[in-house]
Amino acid sequence: MKRKQTINVDYQDMIQQAKSMFNLSQDEINEIIVEVKKFDTKGTGYVGKHEVDDVLRDLKLLDNEKLIAKFNEELKIMNAKFLDFKQVCDLYCKLKQYQQQLNEEETITQEYIDAFCALGGQLDKSGFVLKSTIIETIKREFELNLELDSILGDFHGTQLDFDEFCQLFENAGDDGKSFITSVSLSKRNQNDFVVRYKDFEKWEKLVN
Repeated sequence: MKRKQTINVDYQDMIQQAKSMFNLSQDEINEIIVEVKKFDTKGTGYVGKHEVDDVLRDLKLLDNEKLIAKFNEELKIMNAKFLDFKQVCDLYCKLKQYQQQLNEEETITQEYIDAFCALGGQLDKSGFVLKSTIIETIKREFELNLELDSILGDFHGTQLDFDEFCQLFENAGDDGKSFITSVSLSKRNQNDFVVRYKDFEKWEKLVN
């Protein structure tokens, strides 16, 4: 009967240290170990600088240009020809956190695109939204629960392009974000603005 292969003793120590240093699940630790050992065939505990990208790519953390740029930036800071298991884990955590940040930003951007389209703009972010459309939508769908002045601020134009639209609602604080999220949800559900602000408040409390 063949003996079950065990992890190199050097790795055992590094694994324990990594567990205490990083917020990683056992499954994540195991996945990193598998990928690292593909390139550390001699069990030295180190992976070459030019092989780390293969490790992280296999771990689905280098799947866009922003993540690759972040990886190169962190690798440059480390300034090492070889990285041990803890350093690979450090890179993994930083890239994972950055990936989550990008996903959150993408979600927020999509909400703005949904709302912009629902109010008259185009999917490719071209076109304009009329100020009058925003006012009418707030009055009709939000039943004046939102303060118009808090959203429109000092804006005196008659129409907004996508960048102006985003900036306007970014500056409007929670009221503006509530409006964007509600209109986005309505568009995704193809409800033609049936989500009222009072209903959105109830939904938001349930989610949070």
